[in-house]
Amino acid sequence: MSEQKMGTHYVREIAENFVDAAAGCAFPEVKERLLSLAGTLEPLATKLYFKTQKGTEDMERLASELSGIKGALSACTDARAAADWCNPHFTKLDQIIHHVQTMKVRMT
Repeated sequence: MSEQKMGTHYVREIAENFVDAAAGCAFPEVKERLLSLAGTLEPLATKLYFKTQKGTEDMERLASELSGIKGALSACTDARAAADWCNPHFTKLDQIIHHVQTMKVRMT
């Protein structure tokens, strides 16, 4: 029986990638932001997947976009370039996190 990844696995994978990227990041602001997002994502993994009703494909796409973050950050020569690469992804994740934290669940 093959193990299929679900959306929660991809959210945890994103958080792990952020921790790994932060370990090698030379820019304190970006490093702090990566660790902050990783800390926020991990406990919300099941809620990010189920409450927002994101499909596995959506989380898989986001995880693949962010899988190269460590290499992208190491290629950046200054903090501005690193922030410019990260900010669109951070904004997208902030919107998803905000949605999950403020969403009300109705039991039917």
